[in-house]
Amino acid sequence: SSKERPKTGTIEAVGNGKLNTETGERTPLTVKPGNKVIFTSYAGTEIKIDGEELLIMSEDDVLAVVD
Repeated sequence: SSKERPKTGTIEAVGNGKLNTETGERTPLTVKPGNKVIFTSYAGTEIKIDGEELLIMSEDDVLAVVD
């Protein structure tokens, strides 16, 4: 049986972070624009903006940041 291989990509933009429901504050993200990342092939949601295909995903979907 074949396994799905992880994919790589570059972070284009990030949001404000996850909302902590106990304190009402945002948890800072560990990824930033320009980071190269590895993620599973099933991660995120594909969208198309101005003819460019992008992938929106949660930081939890990121397996690793590549130097």
